[in-house]
Amino acid sequence: MKFYKAANLIEPKRIIIEELEKSEIKSDEALIKVNYAGICGTDIAIYNGDYKVLLPLILGHEFTGEVIEVGEDSEPKLTGKRVTAEINNTCLSYPKRIKCSACRKGLPTHCLERTVLGIIKADGAFAQFVKVPVKNIHILPDNISDKEGVFIEPLAAAIQTFELSKFEIGDKVVILGVGRLGILICSVANSIGADVIAISRSKEKLKRAKKYGASKVIDANDINLISKVKKLTDGLGADVVVESTGSEKGFNLAVNLVRPRGIIALKSTHGILINDVNITKIAVDEIKIQGSRCGPFSKAIDFLSSKKIDVKPLISEIYPLDKIGEALKVAQQEPKILIKCN
Repeated sequence: MKFYKAANLIEPKRIIIEELEKSEIKSDEALIKVNYAGICGTDIAIYNGDYKVLLPLILGHEFTGEVIEVGEDSEPKLTGKRVTAEINNTCLSYPKRIKCSACRKGLPTHCLERTVLGIIKADGAFAQFVKVPVKNIHILPDNISDKEGVFIEPLAAAIQTFELSKFEIGDKVVILGVGRLGILICSVANSIGADVIAISRSKEKLKRAKKYGASKVIDANDINLISKVKKLTDGLGADVVVESTGSEKGFNLAVNLVRPRGIIALKSTHGILINDVNITKIAVDEIKIQGSRCGPFSKAIDFLSSKKIDVKPLISEIYPLDKIGEALKVAQQEPKILIKCN
């Protein structure tokens, strides 16, 4: 196939299906036929124009597919394998590339030459084919389906939330927002021994959070929200508050819910600026603010393969690639939508 279909975001809220000519892969790259790709909050923020990136761009970074071609310096046995791939293209993704100072320090997500699949200067997986560095590829175990494998990237990000925090078994963890990513964070927190309190405005999401590991749930509209959390945390506040709403209100609430010397773990910010922060409380209570983004794919694959979480009920709808514009609009309401790309 010389030409392939791709969903190209030309400008905010304007995405078109184009016929593109397949480009040649380099010696350390692979071409993957995309089976399924998931819509996440970052895709929606870019589509809406809230998260500014260089356009035009093919979005999509949560995906599974089949390797159909590898470069001359790559392992030919990869051809035909069902795979997913990490989204950060860094010095470490290309063995022959000179390593930048960030990569030499073991900080590939801060690589000075980094591009990001479907986000920064690298076309993503809302297309029939996607090109990735071979080093970024992960083979799917037989017991992870193509649809389930789409969750590996966000699940890795959920795991990273706690990888970077000083977490102890039995800690009280409050999760603000249990949408697409928040529900995975809820499941991970429960699996590593946290006592999870989920907070959301949606009764349906709170009900789902209980199925995915929350021992307690609280309606975000409750006027006694702060006092209820304090009561559930021995009057002190949560050891860790995960802010996954990506909102100014959510962050300011987190400051009031975390205990002295506790951690606020930030997820899903999408370029949000925070005003009117009680910096004095952060300083006096010695609160640590910990950001995180991409996480360990190998651990996410093990988590999914060992059936610690069942992601199938989280898939709400599957749209064909030709209907991606409609799918992105529907996804604004928080369901997890997959795109069938081939």
